[in-house]
Amino acid sequence: MFNEMITLLSLGEIQTAISSKFEGMSNFMDHYLSNSGNLRTLSIVLMMLAIVLFLLLIVVLYMKSLSSFLRLEQNRNKDSEKRSKSFFESMDDDADAAEIEKIRQEELEKELERELEIAVAEKASREEKARAEQKKKEQEEKDRGQEQVTELPKRMVARNDNVLDLDWKKGKLKDMENLPEPPDIPLQYQQSKKQLSELLGLIIDMLGRNVDDLKIAQTVMFRNMAQESEETILQTIDAIKDFIALCINGRFTPLRNTKKLPDEEKALYNLAMGDSSPALSLLEALMDDNIDKAAVLPESPKRDEMFATTSNYAVTFGTLAAIADVHLATGAFELAIELYPQNINAWNRIGDMYQLAENETQATKAYQNVLNLADEEMNQRQIANAQKMLSQYYYAQGDSLQAAKLHNTSKGYYDSIGINRRLDRQEVEIVEIIESHQQEELEATISKILANQNLKQYSFA
Repeated sequence: MFNEMITLLSLGEIQTAISSKFEGMSNFMDHYLSNSGNLRTLSIVLMMLAIVLFLLLIVVLYMKSLSSFLRLEQNRNKDSEKRSKSFFESMDDDADAAEIEKIRQEELEKELERELEIAVAEKASREEKARAEQKKKEQEEKDRGQEQVTELPKRMVARNDNVLDLDWKKGKLKDMENLPEPPDIPLQYQQSKKQLSELLGLIIDMLGRNVDDLKIAQTVMFRNMAQESEETILQTIDAIKDFIALCINGRFTPLRNTKKLPDEEKALYNLAMGDSSPALSLLEALMDDNIDKAAVLPESPKRDEMFATTSNYAVTFGTLAAIADVHLATGAFELAIELYPQNINAWNRIGDMYQLAENETQATKAYQNVLNLADEEMNQRQIANAQKMLSQYYYAQGDSLQAAKLHNTSKGYYDSIGINRRLDRQEVEIVEIIESHQQEELEATISKILANQNLKQYSFA
């Protein structure tokens, strides 16, 4: 069988078969191509096929680009919808926060109004009671005097004595007629003057009530009767807020675990009572700790940042110390400048200390540094204070034109924030209510303040 297959598939027979097939195909192609009409027809068919394929390719590419465009447009619409949704959600959140804040302010105003009404009613009741008692007393004295007048003549007649002259006006009437009429003085509301150290509790109480900083400053300025400058009042409020922020942010907690320091509530309570010593001890420990940590670091942005932060802490320390000890405050502000020479607030405050010490030369240099370093937008307060103090210096030097220019610029700023506006009668009565309950509610107010996360922001941040 195998031998037969080899015989059938011999090489010669295979070559003969292939040759016959190629010859047949060659004859067919020669016959087909010999006809010119068939060639033109084939060319036309091939051209039409090429055109159809080209058009099909264009359609495919167009459909593909159209599909890509539609997908891209759909993605854009989705992104736009997401942004719109997030925008409106944020608007809703802002609106809700504003509405909550508005409701809270309305509730606070209503509470103060109720307290005012109660206080006015109690005051009216006390006055009415006092008038009634006074009227009763006068009536009793009048009755007693009448009885004495009636009894005296009877005793005189019985004793047959000479008649006494009982006219108390006799001999005095002429003198009374010559007395001048009392001046017609209109009734005015008189407010007692308080030192800044006596107003620290009021500042803390108003912070606990979420009162605006400028309203607090206006109130303290009025109660202080302008004994302190506008900048001193504003700086004191900032220093108290910064100390509270340090407490809320837990900056003193690690230190109290290693050192014998007062707790934050006690320090804030003593500060409200006018004693800043516990607060100063906490701030001093914090500054020492920061300086020790920064000193071991190589020169780097982190080291500079630690010194700048400690410089701000030193300003807070100095401002609280200045309430009772100007020399201690001066040392703190000098340390702040040494740690961070670009600290505009430190230059501003040390200028105030030099001014209190009547060192006009150093004070003038400090205020000039404020004007040279300050940003007109970010440091308007410090600029206004420096201009006010320099205007006094130029006036003493005889440069009235420069003094007037600086004074007017400074006054314009303080007028714009309204710190020197006097409180009206109702506002004064509200402040009196706050002060009357200040002592008994102080511990609760401090606990409320230390739990208020809205007060964790630093003034120098």
